[in-house]
Amino acid sequence: MITLSLDITTIARTLEVLVKIPLYAILGETQGRIAFISTREGVTSLWSMNYDGGDIKRLTREPIASVTPVKPELPYIVFTKDVTRGRELHRIFYVDIRGGKEELIAESEPMRIFSMSYDSKKVVFTGATMKGLGMYQARFTGSWEKLLDLKVAAFVTDVNDNYVVGFGNLRGDPRTYELFIYSFKTNEVKVYTPKAGSINKSPILLKSGEVLFESDFEGKNKLYVYNVESNEIRELRFNGEDYYKYSPTEHCIYGELPDGRVWVVAKKNGREKLFIDGYEVPTPEGVIHGLPAFGNDYVFIAASNLVTPPRILRINLKTKEITTLIDNRVPDDIAKTFGNRFFVKYKSFDGLEIPMYVITSNKAPKPGPTIVFVHGGPWSEVADAWRAMIISLVATGYHVLAPNFRGSTGYGEKFRTLDIGDPGGGDLEDVVYAAKWGIENGIADKDRTAIMGYSYGGYMTYLALGKYPDIWKCGVAGAGIVDWEEMYELSDAIFKKFMEILFAGKKELFRDRSPIKYVENVKAPLCIIHPQNDTRTPLIPVIKYMTRLLALGRTFEAHIIPDMGHIISKVEDAVKILLPAIVFLRKYL
Repeated sequence: MITLSLDITTIARTLEVLVKIPLYAILGETQGRIAFISTREGVTSLWSMNYDGGDIKRLTREPIASVTPVKPELPYIVFTKDVTRGRELHRIFYVDIRGGKEELIAESEPMRIFSMSYDSKKVVFTGATMKGLGMYQARFTGSWEKLLDLKVAAFVTDVNDNYVVGFGNLRGDPRTYELFIYSFKTNEVKVYTPKAGSINKSPILLKSGEVLFESDFEGKNKLYVYNVESNEIRELRFNGEDYYKYSPTEHCIYGELPDGRVWVVAKKNGREKLFIDGYEVPTPEGVIHGLPAFGNDYVFIAASNLVTPPRILRINLKTKEITTLIDNRVPDDIAKTFGNRFFVKYKSFDGLEIPMYVITSNKAPKPGPTIVFVHGGPWSEVADAWRAMIISLVATGYHVLAPNFRGSTGYGEKFRTLDIGDPGGGDLEDVVYAAKWGIENGIADKDRTAIMGYSYGGYMTYLALGKYPDIWKCGVAGAGIVDWEEMYELSDAIFKKFMEILFAGKKELFRDRSPIKYVENVKAPLCIIHPQNDTRTPLIPVIKYMTRLLALGRTFEAHIIPDMGHIISKVEDAVKILLPAIVFLRKYL
């Protein structure tokens, strides 16, 4: 008992240190200040600082839900807050980047707001209720109105005096995205695609009035410029060759400088680089959080990798000198537990190559206890970026395999759409083959391999334990899905649409791909962690799943996190998830 108590104390101390390491993401520059998000005071808040990294101001106190990139010509930051204790019903607020009181923009109906953009007069956003989807306008004068009823999932990405632009499954095909251009003059929507069957996304409005967007209509993700008036399209060409030599797979974010040059953060194999007019700006290996901010002769970025927490850096565009403005360090006694991090590709059941990041622990032998960490989404990824969940596992003595299974972002649209119409099918096989790869390559001990995930990763954990019960020693499922049929009935309009897209309309698959169908097969001990107020993956079906486990006499433990929704916006909530998970793993793995 004494040994166990000391062990838990050590785990708790390690987790406390790691989850308290602040996250940073930059939102842009205006009024001579850099706007950024951070958890440095324990909750996801808005902050700003000057170009020297001094005069740091906290702008919001309560957790924010989402935020738009800053417009350089406007002095305020627009963001949403959940007004329902985690149920993700939002209203829109703004705050001056120089400081001051946050202000509610309009007394709009609380709804799930899933995209927005703004200009000097208004915020245009898409929102969902239990009844339906819509595109709305909220004016800074306090009024708000619905502009459109939406029958499909659509996302606003930019707005000016003339247009709203965005993208979505506008033709009803779950495997394509089309652009939309809404005209304020005519109140009409134009749907545009350069080629039927292509994926077109993330349009922004240039100063010329043209639209810059990403498309794969010529077989590879490239940037294009579309003229709304003439209906003409051209590929964006850079002067610098660095971009073309890098040959990115995807473009994370892009924008226009005052002189008309286009900058872009581009991605390949889970790592990102910054280019201005095609010329590379030197950045550390890893990813860039948020977007770059430009001021005078500097660019400001937040950057991290899997073993280095986010830092805010200033890069001199003339000398290329990098200055750390806000540092972030892991204590030496914890950092020395981090082993190697590397990128691999392995073949799955059908020969498809699956990308994966591997992080070994210096506290574990090889082969040794290993966690297959399954990311959420499913349209997301494990990139070479700091993640408290992953690094906490490594620091407490587990090797981590983080597969980017089919359906993950970052590896092209053909790869991302492979799970559409087949969730819990090929993607689950990819996760199983990640475990096999770990065993075959001397990292994972076949008798001490577990699976863990949150959200869609929690779903995959439930399903893997039921369909492949002999592979796993135990599992940890956070905020997971156990019954697609019941989840559909409990969901609002946007999550109903998400499921229709994911399953390509094949509702007959809901039952077959639900973990509750396979609950009798579960053998391994299971740790269930679920937020009480989660409206993305509701708790009610999970309680029914637990009741089945109890009736079957299976070994499990459950942790319901009170007054928390799906999104982890507080440091204390991260601890409530990670501490029981790692104590459970220590017991059973």
